Amino acid sequence: QNDWERSRAQREREERLLVTAWYNMGLALQQQEGGTAASRGVPSGAQSFLAQQRLATVARRTRVPHGRAPSS
Repeated sequence: QNDWERSRAQREREERLLVTAWYNMGLALQQQEGGTAASRGVPSGAQSFLAQQRLATVARRTRVPHGRAPSS
């Protein structure tokens, strides 16, 4: 029983450490990306992965196909 409790506590500590490491890594990447986006003149609020995908989708939709005149 005592060994099982120690093992469970150890697993919980390891899980918390992993979650903290992932959180810190994501935060560092987000801050790094925010800095590079600010230097390009992109607002920092639009730097999430989903926001970037939305911007790319909008850009693709508004692009005129090669060799065709824009429709009126």
